[in-house]
Amino acid sequence: MNSEIILDILQKAGMPNGRIKPLAGGKYNESHLIETDRERFVLRIAPPDHVPQLFYEKRMMRSEPAVHQLVQNHTQVPVPGVVFHDFSRNIVDRDYIILEFREGEPGRFDLVELGRYAREMHDLVGSQFGYPDRVAPTGSAWPKIFHEYVRLIFDDCRSCGIISQPEKKHFLQTFDRYFHAIHECKPRFLHLDLWSQNILTKNGKITAILDFDRGLYGDPELEFAVLDTYGYSTPGFFDGYGKPRPAGKDARIRQKLYLVYELIKYAFIRYARNGSYTIGRMHVEQCMDILDHQLPAPS
Repeated sequence: MNSEIILDILQKAGMPNGRIKPLAGGKYNESHLIETDRERFVLRIAPPDHVPQLFYEKRMMRSEPAVHQLVQNHTQVPVPGVVFHDFSRNIVDRDYIILEFREGEPGRFDLVELGRYAREMHDLVGSQFGYPDRVAPTGSAWPKIFHEYVRLIFDDCRSCGIISQPEKKHFLQTFDRYFHAIHECKPRFLHLDLWSQNILTKNGKITAILDFDRGLYGDPELEFAVLDTYGYSTPGFFDGYGKPRPAGKDARIRQKLYLVYELIKYAFIRYARNGSYTIGRMHVEQCMDILDHQLPAPS
């Protein structure tokens, strides 16, 4: 985004002009540090609509203002406040949001502390399951809405060409064979993007948790599966969380199904957005292996 448009954005937000510095780290949105004489802010700009997007990524930034306010009002989770947002697309044909700047650096953090914050977020209960305030469907039953999301994400993978029609059929049939393990639960808020670049620390303490746009209301075990991919679902994390991870055959099935739902997105991203068929197929094969070789025999 060129500096002239960013200055127009600041003017619309009623903010003084400042020094503009691109920020690295985010892999989806474009981010800039805005430094005025008195304060610092972070401007995040969604990608253009023509960028290939998964079904739940379409205009997903629009969920952030309400989610940030909810987390600020009802938890101790360190989340930056929303200073301004504009989804009218009058200045630029992209959504954008301006957030408070929080001190800290991404990298190492205390998993016990992360567990405590994850539990606070999961204690927030919504009225519907699913991704809020965007194009994606929502519903009153988790098994039904998750089943729909599974179909949609494999539709996306088939549409971009990273999986074949027979492979899509195999994925969906395998999910259906084990879907009895997806249980009814309360619609709890999940962050679903708790990785090192979204967790800032200073002096050994977490100072900010960022990027809530991928969050949804669903089964906390889906969050644990995402944490599995980063190696964060450790005993220390669950000590901080205050509850053990669910165990038993159905819980193990859910873990694998949720893990595939999380991992298959990388096949789409690596191919549709980054142009690498080879890496995309590596993720497809990884998901195939989980479903074909790591699930218990169906009852």
